[in-house]
Formats: sequence, C-alpha cells, structure tokens
Amino acid sequence: MEHLQIAYDLLVIMIGLAALSISVSWALRTGEADLRNFCLVYALFTAVLAITVVKKYLLLNVEGYSATSWYLISGLLQLFTFAVVVALIHFLLAAYHIRARRLLIAAFVLTMLLSLGLVVSPIGAVLDAERRTIHLGVGFEIASAWYAASFTFAVILGWGWISRVWKTDRRTFVIGVLVFATIGYLETLGSLLRQASSPEAALATERDFLYSSIPYALYGIFVIVYFMRYFVPASIEIDQLFEAFLGKYGITGREREIILKVAQGKSNADIARDLVVSIATVKTHLHNIYGKIGVDSRYDLLARVRSGQ
Repeated sequence: MEHLQIAYDLLVIMIGLAALSISVSWALRTGEADLRNFCLVYALFTAVLAITVVKKYLLLNVEGYSATSWYLISGLLQLFTFAVVVALIHFLLAAYHIRARRLLIAAFVLTMLLSLGLVVSPIGAVLDAERRTIHLGVGFEIASAWYAASFTFAVILGWGWISRVWKTDRRTFVIGVLVFATIGYLETLGSLLRQASSPEAALATERDFLYSSIPYALYGIFVIVYFMRYFVPASIEIDQLFEAFLGKYGITGREREIILKVAQGKSNADIARDLVVSIATVKTHLHNIYGKIGVDSRYDLLARVRSGQ
C-alpha cells in the first residue's frame, strides 16, 4: 500500500511540474508580477511534496536508513514548509498592492528564520538516534505557533481578496488557489494538534497521507488548461477586433495596437520592439488599458478581447 502511495505522490508531482512549467513560461512571456509570485508559491509546495516522497521512499526501500538522515531531511522539509507560507503571504500582499509589503515580508522572513533556529536548538526538535525518535520541545511549539498564526493570516488575506476579483475573469483562478490553501491549512491544524498531544515523532510513523496533494493535483490540471489556451496566437487583425468592444471602453489607436500584440501572444519586450517604444511605455499603456476595461492582468485582458465583452 505504501508503494502505491508513493506512485500516487509521483504522479501528483508530475502534474504539478507540468502546471508549474506552463505558469513560469507564461509569467516570463507576460512579465505579470502576480503570476510570478504565484509560481514561487507553487514551486515551493512542489518541493514540499518532493521531499515528502523522498522521506517515504527512503523509509520503505533503503536498508539501514539512519535516524540522522531522517532528522536532516525533516529539517529541510520544515524549512520549505515555512517558506511556502511566507511566499503565500508575499503573493497576497502584492495582490492587495500594500505599500509596506516589503517591510512586512522582511519581518515574516526574519521570524521564519528565528523559528527555524528554535526548531534546531536544544529546546526544539532534538534527535534521539538510539530510539529513532525526535523529541519536540518548547522551541518547536513556539515555531509551530508562529507557523499556525502566519498561515491563518494568509488564509484570511486570501478569502478577503476574493471580493476584489469576484467580477473579473480571474475569479476561478483565485478560488482554486484559496481552496488549495485552505485544505492545506486545515491539514496543518490537524497535524499541529497531533503533535501537541504527542511530544515525540518516530521514524516508523513517516507514512501519513498528504491530503492537500489532492487539491494540488486538481488545481494543477486546471492551471494547465487555463494557460494552454493562451499559447495559441489569436489570428486577428486590428480591423477585426470588436468595434463595439473597443468603443465601449474608449480604446485609443495605440492601445488597439498593443491589444493586438497581446492577443498575438507577444511579450512586453516584443511589443516595445515592434512599436519602437520603451518597455516602460508599453507597461503604461497596458496599465491604462487595464483601468479602462476593468481587469488587472494580461490574461484577463485576453479573455475579454476574445469574448468581445
């Protein structure tokens, strides 16, 4: 049964890597900061899954798998788990356009490092190699409390964001992120409650199923489908763009040209080169277009143009 679980985990990781690849490719093509931040969150969680699979595989297949190796890999997993939450907060603060977000993220990164320091300190998670167990001390409890509080803050931020995108084409994308994050949050709370009731972790119990892998895989499939449609250049010309659409939002001649280039799948650098303007000018025009149409990303703009709404 354990080997079937590893096979499942590997399939999930493959789906995640495919979704991550297409997201990164689109982020590079468009230069969208929100999408770039999303890719960071998704990549870190993929790393968490990969490390989890490695832990299970070593336990099941490597004779003489040492408690020290298990302890070190567990520490690495803790690092990436903390990093996922910090990256998620960064993603959400950027989506809110909070001016002080860099300072806030710096504070979260600092507290994450301090928490990790507590975990590996003599009052944190201490390895008993002879008994093949890790004793979870007060340092670990403090770090866990910080992690739970930070994750709670991220989930609150996330569900608060939904009202901002509810009437946009990003609604489904954002709901998927939030469902994925919320299931991970509930799973985390359950894990912390179990740790609170038992101050020791044993090597022989490293077989828990990661329930958040289910929404991760489903969301990965959604992301692949969501972005694949944008990789096929739209075969439209300026005079074929919906005149009612352009007139409705007061799109200027230059903005028409930029919308056309976007619909053809061109990046900001490509558009700047084709129109002989600076990238900053392209970004300014896109910002104005977004404001007129009521979208906040390149892919929302594409959806509106192609639907003519």
